[in-house]
Amino acid sequence: MSDRRPDNAAQHLHQAFPATKRAKKAISREVEMIDLDVTPVMNLFMVLIPFLVSMAVFTHIAAIDFSLPPAQTEGDAAEDSKELDISIIVTSGGFRIVGTGKKLDIVPRIQGQYQFEKLRVLLKAIKFEYPSQKSVVLVLESDILYDDIIKFMDICRESQFPDIGLSGDIG
Repeated sequence: MSDRRPDNAAQHLHQAFPATKRAKKAISREVEMIDLDVTPVMNLFMVLIPFLVSMAVFTHIAAIDFSLPPAQTEGDAAEDSKELDISIIVTSGGFRIVGTGKKLDIVPRIQGQYQFEKLRVLLKAIKFEYPSQKSVVLVLESDILYDDIIKFMDICRESQFPDIGLSGDIG
C-alpha cells in the first residue's frame, strides 16, 4: 500500500498541473526589431517650441524697467553736484520739476487730471538745454494712482529720459 500512494500522488499532481504545450519552447533568442514612429512627438515639439519662445518675448515686452535712486550721505552730495539732478515731484495737487539749483513753479491738476502735455513740453525744453542728461527721478506721494505713475514714466521716456528712478520721499 505504501507503494501505491506515491503513484497516486504523482498521478494527481500530473492532472492538477498539466504540462503546457510550450514546455519545450523557450523564450525566443531572436528579438524582432520594432521601428518606433516618432513623427507625432516631433510634430508636438515643432508647435511647442515656437510657442514657448514667443511667450518669453511677450513677458519681456510687458516689463517696465526702472531704478531706485541711490542712498546719499552728506559726503556724496558734494561729489554729485557736478551732474544735473532732475526730479519731478508729483503730489495730489499737481507736479513740479526741480533741477540742480532750479525749481519750476507747480503745475496744478485741472479737473482732477495732471497736465501731461505741459510736462512733455517742459521735459523737451530741459532735454534741449542738457542733451546728455538721461536720468529723471519721480518723487511720489503715497496716494498717487498707478496709472498716473505709468503716464509720467511714459512721458519721461518719450522725452528721451530713459533712466527713471522712483522715490517716495517728499521733503
